[in-house]
Amino acid sequence: MRILQLKPHLTTSELSSKLSTCSSVHQRSYWQILLSVSFNPTKKAEEYASFLGVTKSKVYKVVELYNKEGACFTENLDWGGRRSKTSHMSFEEEEKMMNDLKIKAKDGKIIVAKHIRKIVEAKVGKAVSDDYIWDLFNRHNWKKKMPRPEHPKRNKAAQEEFKKNSQKCWQPNQ
Repeated sequence: MRILQLKPHLTTSELSSKLSTCSSVHQRSYWQILLSVSFNPTKKAEEYASFLGVTKSKVYKVVELYNKEGACFTENLDWGGRRSKTSHMSFEEEEKMMNDLKIKAKDGKIIVAKHIRKIVEAKVGKAVSDDYIWDLFNRHNWKKKMPRPEHPKRNKAAQEEFKKNSQKCWQPNQ
């Protein structure tokens, strides 16, 4: 079991002033957790989580970050969202590439996603997953558009003949 103890970076009055001056909802929840732990150091993380409406792991994570980095721990938080460290390309690079691909697609030179995947892999220099390609499409508002499927062995002449000779109005047999 992990122990919840705060290092004395700030006093409880300083923690409460940080809580009252905080503008972000997320940061306010972080300071609430720290203030609660400072007032009641003997409680377990489950108890804090239940009455603050957060998860147990978030309680541990916030206390750990506060103890490690001090009062300025909220300045370096980077939870959630797209991170540039793990991205293959920046959004601007992707946008430039997608605009170039849009021109090729309008000319009919790109037909399916696997062609785009090869171009992306050449630009990135390593293999990318299908999910990355579909997320790339989603980020740049590309939609999957394709014609209605047609049977490869259809007989166009027979279809036209059927249209000409079929009844205009169908009525059931009585």
